[in-house]
Amino acid sequence: MTPHFLAGNLLSLLLRRQVRFEFDRIPLQAERISGRKPSNLFRIILNRLLPISPALGFPYMAHVSPAGLCNLRCPICPAHDPDTRGKTLLPFATFKKLVDEIGDYLIYIILWSWGEPFLNPEIHRMISYAGESNILTVTSSNLNRFGPEEAKKLVDTGLDALIIALDGLSEESYSKYRSGGSARRVVENTRLLVAEKEKRGSKKPFINLRMVVSRENEQEVDEFRAVARELGVNMVSFKAFSTRHPGFADPAIDRRFAPRTKFFRWYDYQTDFSVSKKARKYNCKFPWTKPTLFADGEVLACEFDFRYGYSFGNLNEQSFREIWFGEKAKTFRRRFRRNRDDIAFCRDCVFDYKLIPGCVVEWEILRP
Repeated sequence: MTPHFLAGNLLSLLLRRQVRFEFDRIPLQAERISGRKPSNLFRIILNRLLPISPALGFPYMAHVSPAGLCNLRCPICPAHDPDTRGKTLLPFATFKKLVDEIGDYLIYIILWSWGEPFLNPEIHRMISYAGESNILTVTSSNLNRFGPEEAKKLVDTGLDALIIALDGLSEESYSKYRSGGSARRVVENTRLLVAEKEKRGSKKPFINLRMVVSRENEQEVDEFRAVARELGVNMVSFKAFSTRHPGFADPAIDRRFAPRTKFFRWYDYQTDFSVSKKARKYNCKFPWTKPTLFADGEVLACEFDFRYGYSFGNLNEQSFREIWFGEKAKTFRRRFRRNRDDIAFCRDCVFDYKLIPGCVVEWEILRP
């Protein structure tokens, strides 16, 4: 959310109680916005504009991890880092507590983190409950564990948008990163979900077939676009490949995975594949706008704090208000404002020094 976003939506927000925005280039529209949400949005925009440490409002979005477990073994994903915390399934009761406490302020919830969301058998219940509270939901899946019953359940939930991660069309290119999965299986499961939507006459979920472009699959970009059209998904997108996670900021990894085509790179690499720091650092406001709830109930400023270096508190033990406006959160925000490079997981921030405004470098809406 930026001042530009608020200016563009101001009349619509005040007169129609709706806002239009994009998440990872996916078009979303929030409607019937309740009385508390507009005033909270204005307070949050002040946190974006003013150099102050206190949080002036509740978050307008939340990053929630339904599962800290995954059925694949991608080589640099923190899900399999032995020091990554929250390797469990989020209980519905914890999710419900979050929505019950701050649902009056939330515009949307991002339902994934370092794991496969659909490993959680209560994910459909979570999506439906958020929808009942007029909160938009977006999730992402490798879609390897899926079938006819899952397709029916997913359409029934009213999920607003689904990103399907298909990082390669051939089994060879796909398995170089998505170890343990099958490209063919993902394509067939995508076809299954599209067919279920059409059978029901449902517009939801908005399906975005996405490729993270790497050295292993960049030659398949044109074919990937054609496959997306043939499958009948709503959108095709290409995400730049990044390895700059805390503990993984290693030029050798970038040299191995970064695409040769500079258009699909996040960064300007130097000859040794270290990242050039000529570009600007990211103007991060996550500690004021987007909490991350891990599957064990821990609340953090960012999903990249997956080792819990700076936890705000645990939702199973405290109210969200106590956590969000508590001393741990206040201390972190003051330290973050003073010098965020002093914070371990921020020093290798994936968003620093990148060449592109978001993470998606190319996209096309195929079916609105």
